[in-house]
Amino acid sequence: MQPKKSFLQKTGQSPFIWLNQLRLRNQMFVTRFFIAILITIFSLSLEADEDKKALDNNKSDSSNLSGNQEAEQTIKAGNLSFPVSQQPTPLISFGQNVLNKKQAQLVVLTNEFKGKDNYFINIAPSLIYGLTDNLSVTLFGPLAVRYRQDEHRSSGPQDAIVQLEYAFYTKAYRTFYDQATIVANVSIPTGSVKKNPPTGFGANSFFIGGTYSRMKVDWFYFTSSGGILTTSSHRTKIGDQFLYQLGFGRRIMNSKEWLVAWMIEFNGIYSWKDRIIGEQNPDSGGNVILMTPSLFISSVESLVVQIGLGIPLVQKLNGRQNKTDYILNLNVSWTF
Repeated sequence: MQPKKSFLQKTGQSPFIWLNQLRLRNQMFVTRFFIAILITIFSLSLEADEDKKALDNNKSDSSNLSGNQEAEQTIKAGNLSFPVSQQPTPLISFGQNVLNKKQAQLVVLTNEFKGKDNYFINIAPSLIYGLTDNLSVTLFGPLAVRYRQDEHRSSGPQDAIVQLEYAFYTKAYRTFYDQATIVANVSIPTGSVKKNPPTGFGANSFFIGGTYSRMKVDWFYFTSSGGILTTSSHRTKIGDQFLYQLGFGRRIMNSKEWLVAWMIEFNGIYSWKDRIIGEQNPDSGGNVILMTPSLFISSVESLVVQIGLGIPLVQKLNGRQNKTDYILNLNVSWTF
């Protein structure tokens, strides 16, 4: 009796050809998946021509309004019945934090990264202040509570960040509004690149990006992208990063006092390789895509609580790097 032939023996393919085909199929799946998500988001945003005309006819005259004042010209129902600061926003994606003039929001984001031979806990308190109805400034003071990678451990302050976000476009209709913003920040090297694991870049870094979002009575969706440009110190430079993000969510219920919604975010980070003392580090850089479903709860006046679990969809890392199993995120904010 002859032994059964393996799949590769039957097809006559070498293991290398088969693995390459498998890798290409995975890439095609991820590409098609994101195309499907984009089609879904844009199809949800389409309005019938007659409905658009009706909305335009019912739109109040707000030619002299700007930013969040414009956004508040919608009907007061569902998501839109709450102030802009209390409406659903992304949990881990950047931006979309433009407050009303002289309004402030204290935010504390806590996350836990868990993977094979690595474990990280971060707390990132921040203060957002509305300079105008179009422009907000944010101060970040993140802390590495507990870092563990292989047998190495560290903790301490991370790089502080000063950020500006400007809403250069806000358009309100009767049942929704659109907003586009530019986000820019600079980091101050208060963390340490010498610790293992490092708690900072060791030098200033600069970020520039943009966001586009639509808030409706029930639905919310957005897309954003941006880049982190790092600088070098003592011939050491952390790799630049490119961020690409999209997400959508839906209101579950709301009363006069509380709003509950769900949300799903897709966050991609492409990182270039680090340079250590002038030499490129082969065990750095790569591409990671996370899917983060979350639950959003807010009060009509002050409190916002959001919790979500990040699940890696793609982790294509260069060289030998530890992969992440999950990222647990908790965000609590208070508006005053």
